[in-house]
Amino acid sequence: MLWTCALFHLAICWAGVSLDVILESETKTLTVLLGEPATFRCNVTGGNWKNYQMSWYKRNENNVLTLVYRLSNNSNENVRGGFKGKIDTSKNQYVLNIQKTTIKDVGTYYCGSDT
Repeated sequence: MLWTCALFHLAICWAGVSLDVILESETKTLTVLLGEPATFRCNVTGGNWKNYQMSWYKRNENNVLTLVYRLSNNSNENVRGGFKGKIDTSKNQYVLNIQKTTIKDVGTYYCGSDT
């Protein structure tokens, strides 16, 4: 199983690299007002990324990492309410939207991909 990960921080920071697929955050830091939407984008290059499963994780202020959303070309799994994800094939991006931000959404977000 190949695993790739990119890091974001909401109050979004760095990008991760693997040998086959590269995930890079479009925005390094994102600050939004409570109640407003937030959008995270992972740019994908290399490999046949359309065959990968995408996962979004959030690390909170207590350093706890939680799966919040998982998607692939065939299915979407909203693990925690308030999130919506999609694969934008025209831009080679994985996208995560928080429809209405709350104080619980503050943290560091990671996008990851595996086969």
